[in-house]
Amino acid sequence: MRVRDARPEDNAALVDLAARCAMEGDLALCIDRRPDFFALNRIGGEAWRVGVVDGDDGPIACVAVARRPSYIDGRPAQLGYVGDLKVHPAHRRRGAARVLAQWAHDAARELAGPNAPLIGTVLAGNDAVDMLRRQVEPGVRRQATIRSHSIDLLTRRRIPPGDLTVTVATSADEPEMVELWHRVAASRQYAPVCESFPLDRPDLDYLVARRPGGELAGFVGLWNQHDIKQMRVTGYSTRLAAARLAFNVAAPLLRVPRLPRAGEELSYRTVVNPCVPDPQTLRTLIRHACNRLHGQHSFLTIGLDVRDPLAAALTGLRAQPTDVDLLVLGGPDGQATPVHFEIATV
Repeated sequence: MRVRDARPEDNAALVDLAARCAMEGDLALCIDRRPDFFALNRIGGEAWRVGVVDGDDGPIACVAVARRPSYIDGRPAQLGYVGDLKVHPAHRRRGAARVLAQWAHDAARELAGPNAPLIGTVLAGNDAVDMLRRQVEPGVRRQATIRSHSIDLLTRRRIPPGDLTVTVATSADEPEMVELWHRVAASRQYAPVCESFPLDRPDLDYLVARRPGGELAGFVGLWNQHDIKQMRVTGYSTRLAAARLAFNVAAPLLRVPRLPRAGEELSYRTVVNPCVPDPQTLRTLIRHACNRLHGQHSFLTIGLDVRDPLAAALTGLRAQPTDVDLLVLGGPDGQATPVHFEIATV
């Protein structure tokens, strides 16, 4: 079984592969990468590769690697990221995942350097880490659990008392945002090194919080990922299907989008580049974000290390959790340091 670098003409096959790799649960979802599978890879790192294994009619499995400038123990350094490991359901348990993992290990080392830490994620409880230790690299370890919180946007949220003023960021805010990022992100393991923020993109808004004297207290990005990937519903459990029907009856009264049928897209936004020094600031920004998005989307998602003190900001928001384990090869143990991890940095 051989791994080769993906080519532009593989796009249609890789889009189809991603759609076939559903995440099962009460709400079954797949990630639709139309129209361009490689769009997410292009924004996920400064250098990247996608490896594929071919079947009789083209790619039946893939994995991606990227190089990301990140903070490691408070200093800018290179980091290798491994992700997008997908194997067509009809071709699983035949060795494709193992050879792709080995290829990804070697390719990420080439991109990021022989001593750079390599990171990736798997759903919590997945036995992939044991396979990696046995067949690819015994030094792989679980370093953190990242909890993705899905916050429903059914109702407007009460803004907590305080003296913060929240507005949409403009170009005038960017120098202060970069300065604050350098101070805050350096204390968060694997946070990306950012020298600018895209404030003119139609798919990305930033909210900034300021104190009474005008000092920047924090900010978050709100990313609409529709143009590069869509979360498509593939099915509901019996219990959730009944709840969906009841919800959709009430949706017009609540002035919120109905939950989609199987095959349709789930409307959501994702928090990216959160830059806050304390839970209170994040709580204020997230609640303002919920109110801003109410009536437009169904969910707002944010991922945080389960050890992160900032997670206290989500108390009372009816957030539904999904856990993924962060796997690390090399680099510091950092067991006491909260990890900053995002699937893509924008």
